[in-house]
Amino acid sequence: MKLRYLYILVFILLAAIGCEKDSNRSVAATGKGGSTARFTISGMHLYVVDGDELHTFSLQNPAEPEQVNSLQLGWNNSIETIFPWKDKLFIGSTDAMYVISISNPGQPVVEGTASHIRACDPVVADDKYAYVTVRTGNNCSGDINALYVYDVSAGAGSPSRVFGQDMNNPHGLGLHNNYLYVCDGAAGLDVFNVQDGANPRLVTTKKGYTFFDCIPVDNVLICMIEGGMVLYDISTPANPVVLSEIKK
Repeated sequence: MKLRYLYILVFILLAAIGCEKDSNRSVAATGKGGSTARFTISGMHLYVVDGDELHTFSLQNPAEPEQVNSLQLGWNNSIETIFPWKDKLFIGSTDAMYVISISNPGQPVVEGTASHIRACDPVVADDKYAYVTVRTGNNCSGDINALYVYDVSAGAGSPSRVFGQDMNNPHGLGLHNNYLYVCDGAAGLDVFNVQDGANPRLVTTKKGYTFFDCIPVDNVLICMIEGGMVLYDISTPANPVVLSEIKK
């Protein structure tokens, strides 16, 4: 099974779990996806990034999603990733991070951007900070491998970079309580304490796999790795423990 299809399967299963937890709703309250996802669910809408556009679909009738909006972003197939947080979408492109307001879910609008050197950038966020990785060795033509942190607490319209750290070849990342998990390719899974979000502190690195993306769900961290996936118990967030793995 190719990693891409494995990732899609995980996303669908997580959305289904969300439906079960809220039996009065026909779709999940918020889709649970990784930082390299290209689609997500928030409330009764599905958001899909495609090339240089953000497409919005109403899920009032989940059997027949209806496209209600398209928003031009970036240029020349530059949009890479999408991550939902409350009434915002954080969208990574080859040359910037976009902050999109979905306070009116059917009519997303750009609130702000944070430009950087040309490179792919998965992103996760909370109320105060957005965490972004940029890397080389992809179709984004970047020449930097790093973890960046942007302060978004003063307003999404003017995110400012407050932290940067060189890394090996970082891909996706996940945020769980006060810990940030960064998939640094063949170099391992880096675990950062982000209680002070502007100054992430590396506490451990898990080796043994080539890591591409991760999704925290309660006390489990689902990691997409080369050739499959591995599940970690993160009930002690600073010390992930392998639960099981699925290999092709």
